[in-house]
Amino acid sequence: MKPIGIVKHVEENDIIFISSQKLKKGDFVAYKDRWVDSDRFILCRVRYARSLKEYPDEFLMDDGLDPKEILEFSGMDAEDYKKYLITASIVGYYSGSLKEFKHPRTMPDFGEPVYLAGNEMLKDISPVPSGSQGSATVGVVLGTDVPVALSVKELASQHLSIIAATGSGKSYTVGVLLEELMKPINRAAVLVVDPHGEYSTLSDIQNKPEFSHDGYRPTVKILRKDNVKIRVTELTLDDYLGVLEMTEKMEALFIRAFNALPDRSNYKKVDLLNEVRALRDENNQSTIDGIIWRFESNIMNRPIFDDFQHMQLKEQFSVGQLTILDLSGLSQKEQQLIVAVLLRRLFDARESTVNQRYGEKDEKYLPYPVFVVLEEAHRFAPQNGEAKSKSILKTILSEGRKFGIGVCMVSQRPSKLDSDCLSQCMSQITMRIINPVDRNQIGASIESMSNDMLDELPGLARGEALVSGVAINTPTIVKIRERITKHGGTSPDAPLQWIEYSQKNIASKQAVMAQRKQYRLF
Repeated sequence: MKPIGIVKHVEENDIIFISSQKLKKGDFVAYKDRWVDSDRFILCRVRYARSLKEYPDEFLMDDGLDPKEILEFSGMDAEDYKKYLITASIVGYYSGSLKEFKHPRTMPDFGEPVYLAGNEMLKDISPVPSGSQGSATVGVVLGTDVPVALSVKELASQHLSIIAATGSGKSYTVGVLLEELMKPINRAAVLVVDPHGEYSTLSDIQNKPEFSHDGYRPTVKILRKDNVKIRVTELTLDDYLGVLEMTEKMEALFIRAFNALPDRSNYKKVDLLNEVRALRDENNQSTIDGIIWRFESNIMNRPIFDDFQHMQLKEQFSVGQLTILDLSGLSQKEQQLIVAVLLRRLFDARESTVNQRYGEKDEKYLPYPVFVVLEEAHRFAPQNGEAKSKSILKTILSEGRKFGIGVCMVSQRPSKLDSDCLSQCMSQITMRIINPVDRNQIGASIESMSNDMLDELPGLARGEALVSGVAINTPTIVKIRERITKHGGTSPDAPLQWIEYSQKNIASKQAVMAQRKQYRLF
């Protein structure tokens, strides 16, 4: 192997070397551990590069002249100006017994050769082999063809965040991950909360040969707002108070009516309404009328609330099934309430199943781990303000690991996402983030995200991501692979649609004019 540089200096966890090869931030290099094992390479990640020797100021005074031509004319060696001073952070060497990168006990000597990291060294970035059981191959190490396979076990148990600015490829990357989860090597039970209806194109998974093997074929179920039902007995008192938006006096009376229900585990909407009516007297008639009006408008007349039907967990979570909960067309408060009820029932089902309080005959018996993807996660766990879904989501993020509930939080505005929730995601796929407020929130919430990594984020191109956390052996810039299914989250081509609409209008007017002209001839 031919060296590409020579170590010039060592600082704390960095090596500084001179190279004639220009490297980018995020590239991997290596040096040999001559002190302990001369055959062992120590992996390093480039974090800074600049030209070693600057052109004299006089060569730059005339912007019409090329400094390189001046060098040649002056008889100076142009090669002296083609060397770079590169700083790289030490990652370490892969320990097969620990299944992680271990930091070396010694640093390289000055003058030690530095090599470009080859495929054999880079393969250890992935904790599991690409294509093996429990792997999710999301792309390749940027600038190479080395696949990056994440550990699905770690993703599903210790939670994941996917953060990116709008247009950076966030929903595309989510689609790649979902494809991996539904392959025969995983056969996951996944539900996607889809506020904008972006993920329906993933139904193609059912028809693609890449997802079928040895009798296994995944299913994709799309639930739209007409299919979403919440049985009123699943609503808590706080849920009702949030939906009805009453005055303090109204709330006090409604609480009395709710507590007066003979059996809060088995009642209908009209039963609660009758309890409210029973409180009417000459002193509170207008207040009770106000409660009744709100209850009839927001509960009785809205099809989402039902006396008997509700979302069956086993229909939403099944091994080898991707369920897309399309909530487009519903208000943000309705979406939050649906997610709150869903997560409460899910947590109860998994916690009680694991602790053997539910058996096979119980409706909420759920004997396998599940994975929930929350698109627009800042809607359901905002940094400022409250949402009905925030409390149960925090509970699942902190305790769900014990009961086999994994969560993927997806957002383009991390500064609007609750920092406690974000900090519970132990793996991260972070794409281009320019806003400094968002970068600060990421740095404050994610312990493993160093300043060097944060500095990488504005320079990432579309489809590139910094992958870090427990699902990968070392933070790596990844080129996200191409989707197998069609991407449904693309932005509309506004000029094309304007022109098409205009042409259709013009053609329609011309047809009318031609018809009138023909009529006048007769």
